Amino acid sequence: MQTAVKQVRDLAIEQPSSVRVFESFGIDYCCGGRKPLEQVCNEQQISLTQVLDMLAKAEQAAPEPVEPWTTRSCSDLVEHIVHQCHAPTRTELARLDALSYKVRNRHGANHPELSQVEALVQQVADEMMPHMDKEEKVLFPYIVSLERAHQAGAPRPYAFFGSVAHPIATMMAEHDIVGGALASIRQLTHNFELPEGACPTYHALYTTLADFERLTHRHVHLENNVLFPRAIALAEPE
Repeated sequence: MQTAVKQVRDLAIEQPSSVRVFESFGIDYCCGGRKPLEQVCNEQQISLTQVLDMLAKAEQAAPEPVEPWTTRSCSDLVEHIVHQCHAPTRTELARLDALSYKVRNRHGANHPELSQVEALVQQVADEMMPHMDKEEKVLFPYIVSLERAHQAGAPRPYAFFGSVAHPIATMMAEHDIVGGALASIRQLTHNFELPEGACPTYHALYTTLADFERLTHRHVHLENNVLFPRAIALAEPE
């Protein structure tokens, strides 16, 4: 049962195949990943035995190609996050804004939870849009320069914000807010279960919400659990 007492985030790092298992159960392995698997299963009323069984099967299955981000440079990881996480996040948030408005406007009278879903989508957008801008304009360039200085044996670059740990703590706190909003959306929609007779737009909203949750979990996992710890390590005195 060693797996059961490991933090979910550590399992996601050590066993990349676990990510799909966590996603299938709606387990947050990024913002909410700093808890033992057993505790998460108890809190979400998920069968620990079933999760462990699926994790074992996933590990034994033919592995899918997985980018070894733990061994790639911070520069490569930053580029991947910007193009493969930030760019689709901006696109999907615009789509979710339109979908949540349309579905709430059409079905809100019979499904009052849709007003809350729409408000939470807006909250996520209000957090994520300036958040990604701050990372791309300030934090990420500094992390890349920090890595290059380390590789060249040069002094660490000056940072007006002091230790890199300070903006990272802010980014992680903002990740937690977004993670909480996404968890609330999942709860309000009963794990994205469509009501009887749902129209195609209703289907599109729930499908996009589920896809966006997966995208955000992978996005935040790469930052919280891979990039940020490496940046903090690079900034430590030698």
